Parts: sequence; C-alpha cells; structure tokens
Amino acid sequence: MRYALCLFTIKVHTYFKDKTAIFKELGVKKLLLYPPALIFVSILLFVAKFWKVNLHTIVNSRIGHFAANTELSVLATYDLKNRSQKREINIFCFQTPKSANTYLEKMWLRRQKMFTGDWSWVVLDIAKRLALSHMLIPTTNTDRHGLLLSKSLILSFDRNEIDVGRNFLEAIRIDADQPFVCLNVRDARFLKESEPLGWSKNRDWSYHDYRDTDIQDYVAAAEALANMGYPVFRMGAMVANPLITGHPLVFDYATNGMRNEFLDIYLAAHCKFCVSTGTGWDSVPQLFRRPTMYVNMTPMLIEACIGRELTIYPKILLDSTTGKELTLNQIFSKDSHNAPFADNYAKAEVAIRDMNSDELVEAVTEMAARVEGTFVESPAQKQMQAKLKHILSTHPKLQPTPGYYPIRAEFASCFLSRYSNFLD
Repeated sequence: MRYALCLFTIKVHTYFKDKTAIFKELGVKKLLLYPPALIFVSILLFVAKFWKVNLHTIVNSRIGHFAANTELSVLATYDLKNRSQKREINIFCFQTPKSANTYLEKMWLRRQKMFTGDWSWVVLDIAKRLALSHMLIPTTNTDRHGLLLSKSLILSFDRNEIDVGRNFLEAIRIDADQPFVCLNVRDARFLKESEPLGWSKNRDWSYHDYRDTDIQDYVAAAEALANMGYPVFRMGAMVANPLITGHPLVFDYATNGMRNEFLDIYLAAHCKFCVSTGTGWDSVPQLFRRPTMYVNMTPMLIEACIGRELTIYPKILLDSTTGKELTLNQIFSKDSHNAPFADNYAKAEVAIRDMNSDELVEAVTEMAARVEGTFVESPAQKQMQAKLKHILSTHPKLQPTPGYYPIRAEFASCFLSRYSNFLD
C-alpha cells in the first residue's frame, strides 16, 4: 500500500506541475476526493492478492454505450461459464459524472450497485494513473457469447412508471395497448452541438457525416406504417430538421415538445419494433429486446451490429468512377465493409447512396410483416440469406477465425432481391 501511495504521489506531481493547473483541470470537489479514493484503490490492490478485482468502466456519456455496453458487462458477471474459478469482486464505475440519460441511470442503479459521479471518476482516474490494467475492464457492445439471447431482461419499469407511460399515450389519443413504432434517423446536429461528455469540446465530427440521412426521405415510410395502424414516433434528443407530415398518427416526438428522458426509455421499451439508421439511442429498444431494423446502415458490417438479431438494409455503395453498384466481394476488396471514416470511402473510390423513398417503404413494410409473423421468404431469398451468412461467417476480412464473430443479423430480403448482384 505504501508503494501505491508513493507511486500515485509521484505521478500526480509530474502530471500537475502547479496548483493552478490542478484546480483548473479537476476542481476542488474532485481534489478533495483523491485522498479517500486513493485509500480505497490501495485496499483493492491488497484484496486483489486474494480475489480477482474487476473495475468495469461504464461509458455513461453516450446513451448507446450506456445501454448496450452496460448490459453486456452486467450480464457477463452473472454468466458463470465466463467467470474464473477464483472469487471475484466486480465494481461498476461510471466514466463521467453526468450520464447521457438520467432515467436510464436511475434504472441501472435500481438494478445494480454502481459508483457514480465524481467519486467514480476519481477512482477510475487513480486506477489509470497507477496503470492497473489488470483491474480495469473495458466494456463492449459486441455480444460474442450470445448473452442477449440466453439471459432475461435485467431492467424493468415499476407500476407507477408504466402508468405514466400509458397515460402519455392515452393523452395523445393512442390506446395504451396499441402497437406503435419508433423511428430514429441520424443527422449531424447532435454531435455538433451537444459536446458529448467525455469527448473533447469543439471536436470536428464531419468524418461521420456519411452516416447521416435526410428525415424527409422517411415521410412516406412513416405514413405507410401509420396507414397499417402503427402510430410512429420520430425519436431524437437534438435533430437538424422536423419531420413534416400531415398524418395524425405520425408524431415528430423529437421536435413537438413531447420529449423527455423518461419517455426516451419508455417508448423504446414498449414499441412493437424500431426502425433506425444505426445510432446510439437504438441500443435502448434492443436493451428491452424490441425487434429492430437498421436502414441506410453504414458501415454495413460492424461486428457489434451483425452479431445481434437485427434486420439490415444498408446504404448502397458504388464505384465512384463508373457509378456501378459494388458487390460484397468488391466492398471487401476496397476495405469498405466497416470503414469508419468518410476519407476511407473517398480514398477507395467508393461513393455512398442513400435508400430512396420507395426502398424505405418496402423495407419497413417487410419489417412489419416479419414482426407480425406474416412475412414469407421466397426460396431464392432463403438461398441468398444462407449464402450471405456463410460469407460473413468465414470471410478473413471480417473474421479473425471462422465464426469468431457470430452472425445473427439478416439483411432485408427486399434488399437482396432488389440488388441481386450483391452476392456475385
């Protein structure tokens, strides 16, 4: 313990050379927490000689990671098959003092003891400065072991919360038991203006702009669902443009004054299914096992997505020189299957085209039929799905070893039929 105290003192002195820097970087409250937190971490170091101590870093600053990563981290500690025979102490620490959604935070704390606020931040900071990599356990949103399939839901609403949610629906003249759909469309505004906690301020997020789409492209799809009897809620905490429609069952929840942090979670948990472009919030309906379709999904083969039971309709990738649609093999050859930055596509001479309105209508119609149990794949579509799954399960550009990342997602059958050369 004496060694840990000395080492920490040296590192802090080196990192913060004067009192002004310390106060500017941390603030008085955090500084006052350092002595007791240092004692706490030193005790953990001593305990670690006898038991395995895990400090799980909870990424609470982004709602997607706060939902998906946290659930997988908690489930993993409950999964005896993935635990060592040695006794373990699992401590969950929020990465930042403020969470992306305070109601989701409340639900997690109701289910699992976790360190929060400045105390949590200081404990993690000390562990990082002492290079306690054997204790720090990063979380992941990739479900390699199928925990989301084998484990029951771990979050739930109490009776009062359910009543509040049902009363909201009835207040806008929707039967509380009527199935509804959540629509989540990514644009650039949130990252440009929100300065997400845990990220540097004024960061240039334009390298992600290729993932954005225009909400007006989704009007026909939303109205098609509404005409089937599904009220549609356009989700979002901060969006660039309103969804303009005159349909009485299409609600621009993101801009019409309805939105609050409780309903962000309640609607996600109770929707019949979710249609999303692959953003953070859509991890919340998945947290409650709501069927989800990703449309305009790019990158199209992120391991965390294809490892879940999703239905995917990606953006269309083209050869920027010829304008021709790329096959999956060509996409792999250009390393564009999970390229994260806009420059990656430009350098590979790959152009990106959004789904058009007709494709979006076709996609959500298929998803509704899938959820209702009325969708029937043709023999040709079944054959294409099987071929695609085999490729994704074995391709060396995607799999370190065959089947390393289990493929649980399917591509929309209407996509495979419309772009029949995709698997050539």
